[in-house]
Amino acid sequence: MTVRDSTVAQAPSNDRGVHPKAGGATSHRQILKATGIVGGAQVIAILVRIARSKIIAVLLGPAGVGIAGLYMSTLNLIRSATGFGLNFSAVRDIAQATGSNDECQVSRSIVVLRRWVWFTGLLGMTVAAVFSKVLSRYAFGTEEYAWGVRILSVCLLFMALSKGQLALLQGLRQIGMMARANVGGVVAGFCISVPLYWFMGVKGIVPAILLTTAASLLLSWYYARRIPVKAVDISPKETFLCGLGMVRLGFFMVITGFMMTAVMYLVRAYISRRNGIEAVGQFQAAWTLSSVYLAAVLQAMGADYFPRLSAVNADNGRVVQLANEQTEVALLVAGPLIVGMLSFMSLVVYVLYSSKFTEAIGILHWQLAGTFLKVISWPIGFIILAKGRGGVFICTEVCWNVIYMGLIILGWRAFGLEVTGIAFLVAFLIYLAIVAATGRLLSGFAWSKDSLKYILVFGTATLLAFLNSRHIPGAKGYFAGGVLSAAVAGYSVHELHKIVDLKRVINRLLRR
Repeated sequence: MTVRDSTVAQAPSNDRGVHPKAGGATSHRQILKATGIVGGAQVIAILVRIARSKIIAVLLGPAGVGIAGLYMSTLNLIRSATGFGLNFSAVRDIAQATGSNDECQVSRSIVVLRRWVWFTGLLGMTVAAVFSKVLSRYAFGTEEYAWGVRILSVCLLFMALSKGQLALLQGLRQIGMMARANVGGVVAGFCISVPLYWFMGVKGIVPAILLTTAASLLLSWYYARRIPVKAVDISPKETFLCGLGMVRLGFFMVITGFMMTAVMYLVRAYISRRNGIEAVGQFQAAWTLSSVYLAAVLQAMGADYFPRLSAVNADNGRVVQLANEQTEVALLVAGPLIVGMLSFMSLVVYVLYSSKFTEAIGILHWQLAGTFLKVISWPIGFIILAKGRGGVFICTEVCWNVIYMGLIILGWRAFGLEVTGIAFLVAFLIYLAIVAATGRLLSGFAWSKDSLKYILVFGTATLLAFLNSRHIPGAKGYFAGGVLSAAVAGYSVHELHKIVDLKRVINRLLRR
């Protein structure tokens, strides 16, 4: 099996690489294509989930929504603890094997992954079944729901197998099939759960979750079965030893996830003790707008970037080239979004929330500025993971979390709730310096001239939007912000069109 995007393997002839129209080879087109496919799938999935949540809220009421949420939280907690992060780490191993052009090695990685996800799925199912009473008592305050946990324990097997199939598709860079499997799973969940809730009410929660996870598994299997796998003979001992590498990196990812969850819990608890539960709501609104929504953009780009980077992780020249190209596209796509959100922040908050969330606006000023730094640091962070340096990755994440939490505590008296936004910005400023230095040590990373140009242009625009939104209120502020946003968007489109044929990319995506 060969690398699907052979252009990645070619060295650039200039700072950006040869212009695509001149027959050269940069990965900008592939980046935009993957972003469009995965991003479009995410938009559809989000809309379907919103519709399903609304219908379920009407049919089941707050109590039913709470029960369903607790069941899913319990399952996700066990899946995180027993899944060993294989759905992420396996992507690197499969992509690296693909980059070696060794079909036997690719097949070995696939077989090892499939055996390990069976093990982790059965492990999770066993844990849920054995400790069902404890889990029910902890989540619901009673053992009454233990039977539901036991029935849903099989979902953990379904989830593990499904995530393994999706990791296989991502590692082989079958982004289109991965996106279709994800969207199909969400749509199937909608079609299954709504009728069950309509006819069975709260009693339909358990069968709805069970059948939804089963449908997701079937869809992922439908697409993954198309992947040809060469017959290889791997003993149980070899399976265990080969899988340890995946588990090792996955373990670091699990630890990082738990650490982030713990820090966010501590931040919310600290805010609650200081200013009450309403302040937590203000913080949550700002966090969702600045982190969750824009994170969807980065996630869409990362779906293809990580396997491409992993496939060439031994060649530092290619690693640096890919990281710079990803930085350029990330800034060209996310830069206008950040400037636009800063320019119309008050309006965005009022529309998506209400006029009661005015404190969230003050936090958002700083967090969106910090998000710009996050976009710059994001491609470099993947270099650490592609190199398999899980311990180094944890150290960088610990630095961010400690700085963020520490600044909130130290600055609370001086800045109040707004310090959560200031801490976010400062933490990412320091984090950017750390990962840039780490990237240089691991791969010789340095920003290209084009990356530096975009950092300067969009950084200046972000600063202007920040100052405008804080100091020019009302219609004048919206007008100035609108002009700035339009100028930035126009510049971004112009630059994107210089490196790829946008019309061609859009037409291809629409035909899909």
